[in-house]
Amino acid sequence: MPATDLPHGTEDVLALPVRDIPDTISDLVKCRKFSGLVSSIHRDIRSPDPALRDKGALALKRLGFPD
Repeated sequence: MPATDLPHGTEDVLALPVRDIPDTISDLVKCRKFSGLVSSIHRDIRSPDPALRDKGALALKRLGFPD
């Protein structure tokens, strides 16, 4: 997957088909972009907007992080 097709934030992760998540994580790690994505999602989780916090939590869960 080209780096331009990789997710860059919460909405991108939520838009990914579930079947593509393992390969996407591998590609992000190979490109050294996984940490940046997780940091971006954590910013959403710390948002004062409850909807954004919920989306961020769901995105992390889809990436395999526990609640």
